[in-house]
Amino acid sequence: MDFELPGEDHPKRQEIRAWFEANPHPSGLALAQAGFAVPHWPRPWGLEADAELQLIIDQEMKRAGVHVPRNPVAINNCAQSLLTHGTEAQRQHFLWPALSGEHTWCMLFSEPSGGSDLGNLRTVARLDGDHYVIKGHKIWTSLAHKAKVGVLVARTDPDQPKHKGLSEFLVDMDTPGIRVRPIIDMSAHENEYNEVFLEDVRIPADRLLGKEGEGWALCTTQLQTERVALSRPGAIWGHGPSARELVEGLAEIRALADGAIRDEAAQIFVEGEILRLLACRALSDRMNAKAPGPEGAIHKMLAAPHGQRVVDLAKRSQGARGMIAGEKPFPSQLAGDDPYDDWDYAFWFSQAVTLGVGTQEVLKNVVAERMLGLPRELDPTARLPWAEARRKQA
Repeated sequence: MDFELPGEDHPKRQEIRAWFEANPHPSGLALAQAGFAVPHWPRPWGLEADAELQLIIDQEMKRAGVHVPRNPVAINNCAQSLLTHGTEAQRQHFLWPALSGEHTWCMLFSEPSGGSDLGNLRTVARLDGDHYVIKGHKIWTSLAHKAKVGVLVARTDPDQPKHKGLSEFLVDMDTPGIRVRPIIDMSAHENEYNEVFLEDVRIPADRLLGKEGEGWALCTTQLQTERVALSRPGAIWGHGPSARELVEGLAEIRALADGAIRDEAAQIFVEGEILRLLACRALSDRMNAKAPGPEGAIHKMLAAPHGQRVVDLAKRSQGARGMIAGEKPFPSQLAGDDPYDDWDYAFWFSQAVTLGVGTQEVLKNVVAERMLGLPRELDPTARLPWAEARRKQA
């Protein structure tokens, strides 16, 4: 089977290339309206592209030096839910600003008391006339300090078991009662993560996504979609330097003359190719309307430590010089607009990739229970009404 994409003279490639030549500096809205932000989506949002066309578009965008708007929560994770569960009014209101990058989104999921147990969250949403009143506390929320829209999971029925009483909402982040506090780390870069406090936040009832009680199904699908999206060959969340670029760079500085480095680089290159082919299969599943499943956990479980190995070998190949900030390991590979393209940034950030979007331990549980059929981890509160379980834990 041929896993390479069509050549330079292929009609599909020529058509896409001609568009970028005619639009050398497209706006985010122009890219979205052309269908390039989410080419696999149905029209008018996308092009109903098959996996091959989507990968061709990715290549041609990189060749043209063009990037889709950076709005990962909307484009990679949550906005797809509006296609199948949202109302037409919600789609028209939220999707174009999301796909064009005008409105950044964030995911209000994790909570301080829940850890990795999302089903045990304590944020509550109470229906009051034609509004919901929300009270709670979220943490580790990426981009909350920049987001216009938050995808919020809250408990609407405390008398249901913990996974069945959840609902999902689309919240304007400038709504009164929402307070965002940045989490500052030691990297000296601008913060990415935040705490979000919700004090009697009133949102219109038509901001409910789907139906009450569907929150668990929605958010788990979104997390699986995110894990697939983050499992491309790039070292950091699927972006940035890849194993192919690592091998090219090591050849450039003649590091492959060292047998130990050559063997390690070969192993990392094979891992990168496996991830590339898994990404092709994931794209094919999406084109055929197959909902993302627990296989996303395998993708992310493989991709996260692989990315760490990619950037680690790049820095080690520099020797002591690799400890100096700004000393690029490979002179011909300069940073692009995406900070993850920078080898230094990717190296410092790489420690987070086995924690974010599900720790390795959580992912192993998913694979063990849902794919290998091993016994589930004992949870005596799973079938109890959430309010009763909380009283017993108190």
